[in-house]
Amino acid sequence: MRLYLHNLGCAKNQVDGELIAGWGMSQGIQLTDNPRIADTIVVNTCAFIQEAREEAIEAILEAARMKVEGNCRSLYVCGCLPQRFQRELSPDLPEVDAFFGVNQWKDLIRHLLPAGEEPGANPYLHRLPGTPGHYAYLRIADGCDRGCTYCVIPSIRGPYRSRPPDEIVEEAEHLARRGVKELLPVAQELNSYGHDLNSGKKNKPLISLLEKLCAVEGIEWVRPLYLHPPACDEELFAFWASQAKLCRYLDPPIEHASDRILKAMGRGNSKNQLRKIIEWARRAMSDVVIRTSVIVGFPGETRTEFEELLDFVREIRFERLGSFHFSAEEGTLAAKLPGQVSSRVKEQRREQLMILQGDISLEHNLARVGSREEIFINSHEEESGFCAGHSRRELPELDGEIIVSGDYPVGTKLLVEIKSAREYDLAAKPIREL
Repeated sequence: MRLYLHNLGCAKNQVDGELIAGWGMSQGIQLTDNPRIADTIVVNTCAFIQEAREEAIEAILEAARMKVEGNCRSLYVCGCLPQRFQRELSPDLPEVDAFFGVNQWKDLIRHLLPAGEEPGANPYLHRLPGTPGHYAYLRIADGCDRGCTYCVIPSIRGPYRSRPPDEIVEEAEHLARRGVKELLPVAQELNSYGHDLNSGKKNKPLISLLEKLCAVEGIEWVRPLYLHPPACDEELFAFWASQAKLCRYLDPPIEHASDRILKAMGRGNSKNQLRKIIEWARRAMSDVVIRTSVIVGFPGETRTEFEELLDFVREIRFERLGSFHFSAEEGTLAAKLPGQVSSRVKEQRREQLMILQGDISLEHNLARVGSREEIFINSHEEESGFCAGHSRRELPELDGEIIVSGDYPVGTKLLVEIKSAREYDLAAKPIREL
C-alpha cells in the first residue's frame, strides 16, 4: 500500500499525523509525497476557525479528485474536522470512505492494517516526524480545561490530559538518538502539565519535566511552546534563566489588552497583570524573546479598546506578534455575544496592528546587525546558492528566517554574523560550522 498523508493544523495535530505515518511504515506501508500514485490518502484536518475548515474541505475535495484522476482507491479523513462535524460531513462527502476523530488515530491504523501489530506501551517511539531531522515537536499533553469563551479546543480535543513524564523523556531520548538537536515540547498550554497526574501544583510539574528534558544527552536546545499568561510566575522564569539549553523564547498569548475584553474572553488576567508577567520575564532574562498573539474584532470591541491594544503593543514592543480575526465559532459563548464586529473593520484593525508590529520587528532585527549567533540550517536551494535557518530567537516554520550563502546540508549548525535586516528576515555571513 502506498499512502499519501496530508497534515493540516497545529503542531499538536501534526503529531497525530506523525504517529499514523510512523506506525504505517513500521508495518510495511510505503509513504509517498505524490497523491496521484497513492493507493490510500489520509487528510488530517484542523477545525479551529473558519479559515482552517475551508482549507480542510479544499484538501479533502482535492484528494477526492485523485479517486478519478489518480490511483487512489481509499480516502480517509481524520482529526479535528470529523471530531466536530462528522454528522454533517458524511452525507456531504460521500467520496470519503471513513472518518476518524482526534483520539482515533489507533482506530485508523487498525483500519489500514487489520492484520498489523497493535501500538505498544509507548506508541510515540514509532512516530515519523515530518519536520527536518534536527528538530521535532514533543507533545506533552492534549486537550484543555481553560474554557476561554471564544475557543472550541476543549470541545474538540477534550479535557487536559498530561502524558507521564517517564514516557515523554523516553521519547525525547529516542528522538535524540535519531539525530534531533532541538526539542519543542508542546501542549495547548504548558502550565497545567502534571496537575491531572497529581504530581504537584502551579508550575512545579512543568519545571520538573523541563529539567529532565534538558538533561537528555544529544539535545542542544529545548523550546517549550504555549504558556498561559495568568499561570506564569517568577519561579518559572527564574528556572528558565538557569537552564542553558532552554531557549530564551517565551510565547504567552495575551489575546488583548483591554480589561473588559479580557474578562469577556475568560482569560483570567488584566492588562496590569500581563505587564507584570512580561516584566518578570525580562528581569530574569535580559535577552528573552517574547512572542505573543492577539485577537482583533472580539464582540463589542470599541475603537477606544482597540487603541488601548495598540498602545500596549507600543509599550511592550514584543519581539514577535501574530494576530487573528475573531471567529464566531458555533457552540462558543463569544459567538452569541452582542456587538459582533464586521469583517471589514476586523481586517482594517488587523492591518493597522501588523503595520505597527512590522516597524517594531524591524527595530529589533536592526539591533541584531553585527552580532554573532548560532543557527541550524532548515533548507537550502541549490540553484540560488542560499540556505535558510533559525537561531534560538526564531521559532522554525513560524518566525522569520536567517538567510546565508553557501550549500550547507539541512541540520548543519553554523556560527554566523548578522549583516542586514528586514522586517522579519535577516541576512547573515557564515563564520564556521559548529
